Parts: sequence; C-alpha cells; structure tokens
Amino acid sequence: MTGFLDLPLELRNYVYDLLLHEALKPSFRGVMVVSEAYVKRDLPLKSYRGLLLVCRQLHQEFKTAIQHFAASKQLNYEMDITFSHGRPYFSLTWKRFIALSPIVNQLLINVDLRIQEPLSGASEHMPNDQELALLIEDRPKSFAVQLFDYIAILLKSLFDLLLAGNPNASILYTESMTLNLRMPTRLLTSRGSHHNPHGCSRRIPVDKSEAAKLWGTMRNTLQATSKDFQAFEARKCEELFPRIQIGCLRFATEDRIWGEGHNLILAERDFMWLKYDSAF
Repeated sequence: MTGFLDLPLELRNYVYDLLLHEALKPSFRGVMVVSEAYVKRDLPLKSYRGLLLVCRQLHQEFKTAIQHFAASKQLNYEMDITFSHGRPYFSLTWKRFIALSPIVNQLLINVDLRIQEPLSGASEHMPNDQELALLIEDRPKSFAVQLFDYIAILLKSLFDLLLAGNPNASILYTESMTLNLRMPTRLLTSRGSHHNPHGCSRRIPVDKSEAAKLWGTMRNTLQATSKDFQAFEARKCEELFPRIQIGCLRFATEDRIWGEGHNLILAERDFMWLKYDSAF
C-alpha cells in the first residue's frame, strides 16, 4: 500500500493546500471572562495539527505550505464579535482561521451591536438608553476597551502557541488589522405573544438614522481609545519579548475604511504606538 510520503511532492502539496483551505464550522460562543485560558479554548485550531507531529519531513513541508500562504497574502483571520445591549459580556464567532503563523496578512474583526437585548430570565428588565450609552461610550466598561483587551490576549495566546511549537519564535507580526462596524440590529417584537414576552427572536436592522447615530458614537469611542495609547520608543522594540506588532490598524463601517494608524506594538498587555526618533 502506497504511503503518504511515497506520493510525489506535488500531490502532497495539493493535500496541504486542501487542508489549509478547509472551511470552519461557525461556533457561536459567549465571552464573560477575557482570559488567556478561555481565548485559547475558543481558537478554532484545525485537526491537521496532528499532521505536524508525524515526522520531521511532514512538519517541515507543512510549515513551508503555511509560509507560501503568507507570502501570497492568503493567511487571513476573520471573526465576528457581538456586543449585546443590556448584557455584561459579548460573544464571538470565528469565520476564518487558516493556520498558526508568525506572520498574519489580515485580521478582520466584524463588530456587531445588538440593541433591545434583555438579560435571559429577567423579563422585567429592558435596558434603557443610559445602559446603551455606557456600552458604546468611551468609558472603562465600553465595547472599545473590551475589544482591545480581547485582541491583546488573542495575539498573546497565538504567540504562546507558536512558541510551544518553535522555542526560537520571538515575533508575531500582523500586517493589517481591520475593525469593521456592521449594521446594528434590534429584536422584531410581536405584541400579544403569550409564549414569548419579548416577541419573536428574529432580528432586523435598525432605522438608518438610528444606525448613523450609533455608528458615530462607536467611531468616536474607537478613535478616543486608540488615541489614548501611549508612545513606545522604536529603538527599544528589539528588547520586547515577545514582539507582537500590527503594521496597520484600520477602522471601517460596513467595509468602508474611514481611519487608520500605523505601527502598533503590544508591550505587556497594553497597546502602544511606535515612536520613531527623527535622528534615526
């Protein structure tokens, strides 16, 4: 019987390509505590990781296939993060996660906002406008702070997994990260329903004028949070371990870019903008 290593390299590369293109099965998870253990648990690591442990040759060939993906700008991650009005946590769904790599071409994070989302089991509690403002304004518990905290722990977790497979790893570089605000939605309620006090579970987009107002507040929150990041001396960058860097941070609304910043570094658990000395 022909073994896998007996096949021509071209066929083995074809198998690697199929495995890397394997689609994810969406898994909707609630996030109540942002910690490294929970972030790692939610990563959609694919079953092919066992292939890396078979032998050194397969390990090297598969790593080379991943490098080719990165070189051809195909190594992209995508996830949905949903913030629910009236709930003290958010939820996430991974949409695309090809492979672990020290270079990520694109990290796309779609941000959804659900309004009129009461706490489960508390039918008398319908969130008010003040609670919604707390979620989307620039405050310690706002969605922007939670979002950047999660991203920081996500990148640190990815690096730790890389380090476990390669003790010489020292860098995780994301070429571009986009935070994409999507259309807020609300519950479509049916009055007179005796079985469900909140009506049916179907969600519909909010009114365009309301969406514009919400988007404006969310944009201001993201801008204020990112502007508050401190400066980090570029000359000290090599001293960081691990060195986790984002080349370009983009902000978008419905896939339309409206702002960007460059060279973001993760020092400990805080994001900082790289500061270059003019004397360099």
